[in-house]
Amino acid sequence: MKTPHLKTLWTAIIADGIMLNLAFLLYIKFREAIPLVQFSDQVPMLILPMLVMMLFWYGLFWLFGLYEVEQFVSRYKQVSLVFQATTVGAIMLALFIYIDDYLYEQSSGVEVTARARFGIFFYWAILIASVSFARVLHATVIRKRIMRGIGRKNALIVGTGKRAQELADDIQAHPALGLNVIGFVKEHQNGQETAVQDIVGTVDDIPSLIQARRVSTVMIAAEVNRHEELLQIIGLCEGRGVSLKTLPDMYEIVSGAAQTTQIYGMPLVSLDPKLLSPIEANLKRIFDIVVSALVLLIGLPLWLIIALIVWFDTKAFPIYSQTRVGLHGKPFTLYKFRSMRPDAEASGPKLTQKEDDRITPLGRVLRKYRIDEFPQFFNVLIGDMSIVGPRPERPYFIEQITKQAPHYTRLHRVKPGITSWGQVKYGYAANVDEMVDRLKYDLFYIENMSFGMDIKIILATIYVVITGRGQ
Repeated sequence: MKTPHLKTLWTAIIADGIMLNLAFLLYIKFREAIPLVQFSDQVPMLILPMLVMMLFWYGLFWLFGLYEVEQFVSRYKQVSLVFQATTVGAIMLALFIYIDDYLYEQSSGVEVTARARFGIFFYWAILIASVSFARVLHATVIRKRIMRGIGRKNALIVGTGKRAQELADDIQAHPALGLNVIGFVKEHQNGQETAVQDIVGTVDDIPSLIQARRVSTVMIAAEVNRHEELLQIIGLCEGRGVSLKTLPDMYEIVSGAAQTTQIYGMPLVSLDPKLLSPIEANLKRIFDIVVSALVLLIGLPLWLIIALIVWFDTKAFPIYSQTRVGLHGKPFTLYKFRSMRPDAEASGPKLTQKEDDRITPLGRVLRKYRIDEFPQFFNVLIGDMSIVGPRPERPYFIEQITKQAPHYTRLHRVKPGITSWGQVKYGYAANVDEMVDRLKYDLFYIENMSFGMDIKIILATIYVVITGRGQ
């Protein structure tokens, strides 16, 4: 059975397809390529170009984030994205059509009419109007369904004071938000008067409540701001696939220190804003796929030779697999060339030291030039990792790190990477304290990530590899 999100996505795709084909047929008529009365005779000729154009627009719409399910309820945002995507696409097509018409004129001697040449502007206008109409209609239907209680999501409010109750009342008064408040969480050392009734647990219960009650949004409305507790709450929510928001102090609103969103007048600060725009995120993924595929395919003979040498050196399977924690706290299997003895962790998990006797002589060479990490390009190809991102750690060490730094789990907002700003600036960590020290570099990357910064990190990593500064 299809999930509601999947049904919503397919509805948008089908509606887009209908409007894209309608706009294409009107464009063909506008250019007077074939008379309208002959459409039935010429349809077989149009099938291939129609399919090509559909794939072109589907790809562009995906690139601009028009198939992200959370965008479907915002009519204004969808129209804005449709305008951006169709404008970029129309410019690309105008260039192609101009070159095609020019070549046609040179080869046939027949001048292309101005009406035909500038038909792309008509096509652009029809696309914006038709696709936007379908999107607005689609979003309106979703909105009405939400207001009837269909497809609503659960919200949990941290706080038991007056502000928490006011926030819950505001949410209940506006059903178009699509949120149901399932209850309130009592903060630690709460000296404020309790103003709510439905208290479902304490801060420590947040992870179990998120899972058991299928919470999608956690809102922090505590009466007293304590940084330690705020960091703890963030740490408990990170990596669990929930949206995290907080009510700001009045000083933060007035000074502009916090960028706020609003729930019908109630200001909220998003603690997990989008780190990259849809187009940046999709370009990053395309870059990951292309580069990792090239590295794996072009280097295949070398990887086979290295695997054979490792097998002779360790007398064990040359590819070592290990469970790591990735995006949204989900575990995945990471692959590396084996650089240690097969019994390296017989006594339990242990971080690599500078003079680690578990590393084989060949393994030291592989680690020095980061060759042992090349199988991770397969992890990138299948989507578990990115080329650039915080290094993934094992659950055993994450449990220890979060005791010292609860905000470590903020790294799980992005895919882990083969290389990272923390590795470039700090290097490998030999113990938990060093992992915590390196954390500030990875957090800096997350707050400032961009495609340009990824390229900078990749170039710095290449320098590290060439100079053999790896461990």
